[in-house]
This record gives sequence, structure tokens and C-alpha cells, in this order.
Amino acid sequence: MKVLKLLVLGPIGSGKSTISNFLADASEIFDYHPTQGVRILEFEIKDINFNSKSVKSDVELWDCSGDLKFKNCWPAFRRSAQGILFVHGPKSKEKLEDLEEFYEYFVNKSKLGPKNCLLLYYDPEGKSEMPKNLSPNFAKMSAINCNLEEEENKLKKDFQAFLSALLTKLKETTDQEEINMVNSILTQ
Repeated sequence: MKVLKLLVLGPIGSGKSTISNFLADASEIFDYHPTQGVRILEFEIKDINFNSKSVKSDVELWDCSGDLKFKNCWPAFRRSAQGILFVHGPKSKEKLEDLEEFYEYFVNKSKLGPKNCLLLYYDPEGKSEMPKNLSPNFAKMSAINCNLEEEENKLKKDFQAFLSALLTKLKETTDQEEINMVNSILTQ
């Protein structure tokens, strides 16, 4: 199975690097400093349910800066991405327009759809729920509240379920493209 390229997007200070480190089992502990451009974490996930089998997959998690000054890098980030984790939280609630801008560029202007996306509402203190005032775009995708202190196993399971659904969707897309290609050849 080929490498899955997933983008981690969200406003500055939303917890993208914390979530990325957690999902990749990276033990980096650091003082907060905004990501400059992108950080790529490579790791393997085992026990993904795919076609009624347990499979493993290599993952490239692109922890992208939430700073809009890196917009000129967005085409490179988006190239060959297969899925997106949107991260939002109470520290970034004033930045909903940034979240919407990420959605517009990385989902609406690409071949990715909402089914290729997962919205994570990260509250390290576990005191708040996902806001109701997110745009209708985000209602079209799977969304979970996450708190790494109390529910770390739940986040890992939710991430594996997302990867399972993503692999299934990618396989269906590939199969349909092959059928279309064969039909195109046959009708010539």
C-alpha cells in the first residue's frame, strides 16, 4: 500500500503540532513556537480495517503552519494530498475565517471532498465542546472533540477509523478511474 499524505491544517495556536506529535507517537516535548512552513512526520499505522482485513499503512503527516504568510507554499502542501485533518480549538476560536480559508483552498479548489477530511476540536483542558457556529462546510465531514489527557485511546481509534474510511474511498476512486479509462478505450 502506498504512503498516505495527510495535511494537518488550522489556525495558529490550535494544537496542530501537539495532535501531529501524538498521532505519530513522536515524543518531542517542546515549548510552543509556531511552525515555520511545514513539519513532516513519517510513521506507520497498523491494524487499519480495510476490505475486512487488518492492514498497515505508511503515513506522511504534514503539520502545516497556520500562519497565512505561508500561503505561497500552499500549492506544494496540497500536491498529492489524500486527506486533511482540520484542527480547531478554544484558543483559535477568533480565527474561524482562517479555518474557512483553509477549507476553500484545500478542499473546494482540489479533488478532495469532505469525506477526505476530519475535523478535530482540540481542547487540552477538556472544558469546551465544538462550537455550533462553524460554517456548513464543516458539517459535511466527520468531527470529534479530543482531549489528549483523558481520551488519548479514543483519538487513536478515531484516527484509525478515519484512515479506514479514507483508504476505502481512495480505492473506490481508483476503481472508478480504471473503469472510466477502459470505457473510454472501448468507445474509441
